[in-house]
Amino acid sequence: MKASNYNFIWPAGDTRKVMIFNSLTTSLAEAEKTHLYLLDLPRFEYNALPDDAKQFVDELKQGGFVLDDTVDELKILKFAYNSNKYNRLGLGLTIAPTLRCNFACTYCYEQAGESRARRDGQNAFMPERVQQELLRYIDQAAKAVKSLFIIWYGGEPLLAGDIIFGLSEKIIAIAEANKIAYSAVMITNGYLLTEDPDIVQKLKESRIKLFQITLDGPPGVHNRRRMLKGVNRPTFDRVLDGVRLLAANEMQVSLRVNIDRTNMDEALKLLDILEENNLKDIHVYLGHVHADTAGCKSLEGSCATMEEFTVLNQTFRETLRQRGFKAGQKPHYPRIAYSCGANRINSFVIDPDGDMYKCWHEIGDKPARIGNITGFRQRGKGERMREIRWLTWEPFEFEECVQCKILPVCMGGCSGRTIFNSKAKPDCREWKYSLEHYVRERFKREKAIKAAGENPKAVTVCED
Repeated sequence: MKASNYNFIWPAGDTRKVMIFNSLTTSLAEAEKTHLYLLDLPRFEYNALPDDAKQFVDELKQGGFVLDDTVDELKILKFAYNSNKYNRLGLGLTIAPTLRCNFACTYCYEQAGESRARRDGQNAFMPERVQQELLRYIDQAAKAVKSLFIIWYGGEPLLAGDIIFGLSEKIIAIAEANKIAYSAVMITNGYLLTEDPDIVQKLKESRIKLFQITLDGPPGVHNRRRMLKGVNRPTFDRVLDGVRLLAANEMQVSLRVNIDRTNMDEALKLLDILEENNLKDIHVYLGHVHADTAGCKSLEGSCATMEEFTVLNQTFRETLRQRGFKAGQKPHYPRIAYSCGANRINSFVIDPDGDMYKCWHEIGDKPARIGNITGFRQRGKGERMREIRWLTWEPFEFEECVQCKILPVCMGGCSGRTIFNSKAKPDCREWKYSLEHYVRERFKREKAIKAAGENPKAVTVCED
């Protein structure tokens, strides 16, 4: 037998014991140190062990900390990664019925794309012809999949609200006719939510159940980063009203706070406002601003490093927990990472012209398209090769990733950042700097639950 390549061993509160985490199974255990030497050996003979050592190994084997000699963990990881990437049973579409936006956010990577679309005479809003082709594509695909997931995107999608509501009705009918699961979310700046008195009913009928909305800190901070286009008018209060409207109607809100060095010191102040507005039950999280595309390069100097972001994020999550926000009550914990939608075979981004892309960051950049919804199966070789570039990207091509024990919960991070910037290796994700911190927080919580007798199996305990 042998120890897993993905074991992390850290001190526990008891000096006689250690905490063991495995990044391939995400199992967590507490073990006494007596037989810990077995995890340092390249191989050991199970049958030659004394009975107490066999018990130790048997318990650790359940969590994947110890393996049979024949197990190749890297191949298991590759299989899981590629099974997910090439799974055709689900169809994921990110649909932008418009690239127009009513905001002029300082860090937006899409502004260049919107300007280019206006200059080149591209459709400001998805025309009826493209909508019909989109529906035809979905109708054909629905016969071969078991689920359909839609992200309504933009620009600002609610500028094209009538298109979204009309398409949703027809797409839902297709899903029901084919007996496939359907779900939808929307990424919106939230400004227009209070403009239509019937918006909640329309959103519910469209089965849009989750909304990602951004507030970048308290009003003074948010309003200088996320302003209305062409006018000097604050947006914070209107966006907050939209969040309150959704929450009052029991619709899920994921509130994002985009972070760079210009607002890092102000992020926590937003929690005071959320608490004052009885919004402690919504999900709140930090987003790390990156200079991902050519249009963002001017912001590169203000982007926080991953180490800087990690420190703030740890403080933010702990503050959520201490103040009783719902988002902070369940400890942040690593899980197996799968491929990004940009690398999945049945995931596409669609712009108002019906042009298709693999990555959100490419939307509207016509040379990057992989085809058009009106003739997707008759694509040129160049378009097909651009798609293949995304589908064949994998972290296993990089030796640093293959040798990294964090690989199962990272999987190379954002493939786009490697592809766009022609980097020699992917950027490391936050887990590189925070894994022990978050695992230890989970460990302490489960130990407390176990001590209270509420869940005696919450932590695997390996005793001699």
